[in-house]
Amino acid sequence: MEKEEIREFYQKNMYGIWRKGEKVSYELLGPDTKKADPKNPFEVIGGDLIRIKIEAADRKTEFIVHLHRPKVENTPLFSEGAPFIICMHPIQPIEYFLSHGYAVLVLEIGKIASDDTRHQGAFYDLYPYGEDESEQTGVLMAWAWGASKVLDAVYAGLNKEYSLNADASMVTGVSRWGKATAVCGAFDERFRVTIPTCSGAGGLALYNCISEGKSYDFSSVGGPKEYTYGQNEPLDCLQSEAERGWFNDNFLKYRDPQDIPIDQEYLPILAMDKVRYYFIIAAYTGEDWVNAPAMWECYKKASAVYEEKGLGDNIAVHFHKEGHAVIEEDVRLLIKYFERMYYGAENGLDLSELKTTAFESFV
Repeated sequence: MEKEEIREFYQKNMYGIWRKGEKVSYELLGPDTKKADPKNPFEVIGGDLIRIKIEAADRKTEFIVHLHRPKVENTPLFSEGAPFIICMHPIQPIEYFLSHGYAVLVLEIGKIASDDTRHQGAFYDLYPYGEDESEQTGVLMAWAWGASKVLDAVYAGLNKEYSLNADASMVTGVSRWGKATAVCGAFDERFRVTIPTCSGAGGLALYNCISEGKSYDFSSVGGPKEYTYGQNEPLDCLQSEAERGWFNDNFLKYRDPQDIPIDQEYLPILAMDKVRYYFIIAAYTGEDWVNAPAMWECYKKASAVYEEKGLGDNIAVHFHKEGHAVIEEDVRLLIKYFERMYYGAENGLDLSELKTTAFESFV
């Protein structure tokens, strides 16, 4: 199938309609002086506040992004401006990025689309959710759109305001926002690196790969010698009242994973290009629900297609021992990978290390 046919399938049967082409501008609001709430780790604080303003037809909306400036400037490698990563929520290694010359932009993701079936937020201000499939965009796609609008603003002038290299863009998110990250990379071809993390079902976990009840030896990566996976997230959970808002109404017609004609390896395949890169992050233990082995199988299927096109090095995978998060271990490898692939840096990275996991020993 051609890429546009695959995108059409995902829009019609899973994530809803991808929107683009709006008029995007921005307003600099100055530093964020709000203090952190220790009870709310997902609260977005710090950085420079930027209002992203979007117009489509006769409708207008806006949302806030927090831009954290790099703490290392004038790096010879970044002579065309600092690379940057758009995060759908706060991630732990922000300081690591900043100290290595990267800018970080963090979305107030709940303002872009509410995480429920109400379909509220900036996206739905422009594109109200309707009865017809042409009027339906699920929340995952709406969040992906939000990251895309920030990239629009970078190209519209934020790159000059903050000395960013508009072409050196990355996007990431964890869990449900890892799903949205995978969707974003599939539909916005401008992102240079897509980094879906612990994305699970509806993200990069293959629907037809079940790890529940299977045991693995993770002693080679410092984990347990025998780890047996518990329950994986089933399809009907994605279709429950708590999560069905992530998708469009047509997704409810699938009663069994076998009924879905296209599985999730096509999300990274849609991002495949000679100037684009894919970096999958997940964890070995504690990831029963998001089905870590199914994300490894997704990588294997997608990477086979990348290899066929002579782009095998353009897709990478890294599993850390534990933690439903992007951790510093991941970011160290990600930065080396990006600087090797995008800038041609000779940094000693062995690309073969990003093509295998502890699951390689198991069938």
